[in-house]
Amino acid sequence: MNNKQEKSIGALIAKLVLIGLLMIGGTLGIMGLILGWFKGEPEIRTITLSQTTVDLEEGEKCTLRIMNIHRLGDPYVKWTVSDREIASVKDNKDGTAEVTAKAAGQVTLTLTADHCEELQCSITVRKPPIASIAGTAWETEDGDYYFLGEADYYYFIGPKTENYIKGGAQIKEVTREEMLESEAAALVDSVDHAAYFRLDVVADLEVYYGSRRHGSRYAIYVAANENVAAIYDSGWSEALPAKKIDLLTADALDGKFPGGAEIPEEALTASTANTAADGGFTMADVRFTADGTYKESVNAIQVGNELIFKRGDKDHNALYRIPLDGSGTQPTLLYQPADGRIVTVFGTDGKQLLIGEGNPENGSYGTDALYRMDLNGGTPTLLVEDTVSDFCVMGNYIYYTDYTKLVKLSMSGSSEVLWDYGVYCYEVTDENLIFLFDGDVWELIDAKTGEDCGYLCESCNHSYECDMAEQAGDYLYYVAFDYDKETLSLHVLDIWNGTETTIGGSYNGSKHDTYCVLFYDKYAMFTTEDGESLVRIDLTNGSEKQIYLEDAGYWYANEIVLVDSHPMIYACDSEENGWYVYVDDAMSLTPFVSGF
Repeated sequence: MNNKQEKSIGALIAKLVLIGLLMIGGTLGIMGLILGWFKGEPEIRTITLSQTTVDLEEGEKCTLRIMNIHRLGDPYVKWTVSDREIASVKDNKDGTAEVTAKAAGQVTLTLTADHCEELQCSITVRKPPIASIAGTAWETEDGDYYFLGEADYYYFIGPKTENYIKGGAQIKEVTREEMLESEAAALVDSVDHAAYFRLDVVADLEVYYGSRRHGSRYAIYVAANENVAAIYDSGWSEALPAKKIDLLTADALDGKFPGGAEIPEEALTASTANTAADGGFTMADVRFTADGTYKESVNAIQVGNELIFKRGDKDHNALYRIPLDGSGTQPTLLYQPADGRIVTVFGTDGKQLLIGEGNPENGSYGTDALYRMDLNGGTPTLLVEDTVSDFCVMGNYIYYTDYTKLVKLSMSGSSEVLWDYGVYCYEVTDENLIFLFDGDVWELIDAKTGEDCGYLCESCNHSYECDMAEQAGDYLYYVAFDYDKETLSLHVLDIWNGTETTIGGSYNGSKHDTYCVLFYDKYAMFTTEDGESLVRIDLTNGSEKQIYLEDAGYWYANEIVLVDSHPMIYACDSEENGWYVYVDDAMSLTPFVSGF
């Protein structure tokens, strides 16, 4: 065989081998296809993640876990986030990853793995709750402003109410549970992602409609995040939503509320009647003048040699007179109102009678008109048609109240509202000063100008009911019913430094206002036990004496007036007969006349 034939045979063998291989490969390929058709493609599986939404605060971390990593055959997993400036992710190589919140915003975390569906997780990053409220400012939905200074100072401005408060404040963070147990529990869950704070406040200055006081204590609670808050002020006892504002806004507002006026020290004549020692009260010689006999609106009053008083039942009251020297035994009619009208209260300036009238048909028996009339009778002249619950006379003016305002009324009938707020008790002095108790503190008002000179006391924030006050020298005297203790006590207030002191003991009282008071000579006399006993305190030495009216055959007393320099009470006996009864220096009772 030659070389040519050998090459042909070799090429043929190579071709046959190649064809054989191709045939085998094709057969295997077809078999693979067949097997693949019977067996199916690899399964695309679902990843189960521990969380598909994540809510974090800046700086917080959390761990995400693939719950079925082993059932998936422990595949290689890739974790990615859409914005690494907001959140980052670290693969722990064990089917878990650590997410770190970096900045406020939202990102999407994506998981991919072999033969698995792609999975996405939403991540929200929030700013953390406010770490401290020191150095922040907030405006409530009512338009009030709270400025919280650097850790220990704050002030509040209420433009609508002209309210201004500034003072020290201790700020501390409290837990949600502590907030739930506080008076401000309503703040919990009122703000998303809130931190909670309490401020313990002592007001250095509090101004309300120009009036001032100091030393008030209360708490402020705040639930806040970076932008919004809810504030519960125990001074107002309400919770209000608020939004954060620029602290510099305080500078502009602060100038509009500089505070109340100072007390005009030159208005009063210096007195040494009493002295203050160590913040208290030292007994000394004090005298009350008899001028008070004419000031107050009462039911009986001495005018010259006569006693003028109301007589009749609640539907037919009229004014009567009777001599005090015994020259007449029966009262005579002085003034009878028109049909359907009654005398409610009256007083005098020593020259004329001032008479309050009302209409009992309306069921109130209150005064709806005030008249003036000659002391000897005649036709009265209308001064004002208004609700007059109480009035007094000083100089050429009448000062009256319906307990919601104090009005200055001239004898010609022109009037001016001096105080448009609560009036529990007031005293008008010869020096044209008005001491007024608003149910909370004592206020000083200039009777000439109507100027509100501010609060007298720094901390006399009492639940008091006062009916009559008397100023003597540097002190104001008054009997007050304490609603919390349900007792009556005599108090003295230093009108310069605001120090209040109790003189004598405490006596049983009632929330129903039935006591009456008289300041005369060196004494304060008042009724207690719902008018069933009489107490007298000597202000020169603090001694006190109490008598029970039933021991003298009487039931209760509802008025004390000064007649011939002696106190006289109007008392009822057990048969409901009315008596005017003198009280002598020994606290013995002598009837003057009965049957009223």
